Amino acid sequence: MLTKTLRGRDLVSLMDYSREELETILDLAFALKRKNEVEEEQNYLRGKTLAMIFANPSTRTRTSFEAAMTELGGHAQFHTPEVMQIAHHETWLDTARVLDRYVHGIMIRMYGLEKYGMARDILRLMADAAQIPVYNALDDKEHPFQILADLMTMIEKLGPGWRKKKIVLSWAYSERVKSAGVPQTMAIAASLLGMNLTLAYPEKYDVDPEYIAFARREAEKSGAEIEINHDVYQAAKGADVIYAKSWGSFLMEPQEDREYRKRFRQDWCISKKHFELANRRAIFMHCLPADRNLEVTDEVIDGPMSVVYDEAENRLHTEKAVLALTMR
Repeated sequence: MLTKTLRGRDLVSLMDYSREELETILDLAFALKRKNEVEEEQNYLRGKTLAMIFANPSTRTRTSFEAAMTELGGHAQFHTPEVMQIAHHETWLDTARVLDRYVHGIMIRMYGLEKYGMARDILRLMADAAQIPVYNALDDKEHPFQILADLMTMIEKLGPGWRKKKIVLSWAYSERVKSAGVPQTMAIAASLLGMNLTLAYPEKYDVDPEYIAFARREAEKSGAEIEINHDVYQAAKGADVIYAKSWGSFLMEPQEDREYRKRFRQDWCISKKHFELANRRAIFMHCLPADRNLEVTDEVIDGPMSVVYDEAENRLHTEKAVLALTMR
């Protein structure tokens, strides 16, 4: 049970949330999903407005957040830096302070800036400057709303003992160097919730040590098992979930990374070979968009083990839960 309200809280990092708070969000997400199924109105945010700033492309995030605000009785505005005064060098500080006077929440999607951590610095600056909640819809360090949807999906598909099922979050080959937000956020969530998580990746694709250190500390309190494995086939043995996700190395420059990763193209494309080593009823997860036949074969992502579209749907329900709990 929560000891304090979540109203007015930012969601920049899951490290700012407790186990009880994450469980409250997930409980509400399930309740809101059930309300959708019976077409029950959910006007918890009537008259509220969410400003959405997209510095990077999006399909699921934009669509789900707009739908979430509509279903909650509110409104979402779509912005890009190119059509805001940021394009004329207005500061992010002033942008946050102005939006604070107009809307009830600010959602930001920003990654791939000049240096790792720059996007997070901007999100923190805006969160400090605004009195309204600021929401991280993917930066260079985390993807919290995706991981909340992933957790909801695991609970649905794995049942009551889901915390002790073997979750393998595997690096996968892609020609594009992507954010490590998914594995880093999953490590946080797993450690807080007492999960059994294996991060599988080739040498040099280590995630940020800050996240591993946090996960190790919290795992001691929650009983979580956090493992790291550099052999994808060994990691797949006995898995209940294989979650494929490509990410870039902060130990290499992007061009060096693109060349180095080519040696892992075949073995680290998730295929039936990996699922033959997993448990019989293992499921496949991916945050999408997937680089088909690079990160995962068509046979797997379109196969009976795939739950990627249920996973994508749950973005809507978990976003609604966070917005309803924090914005009103």
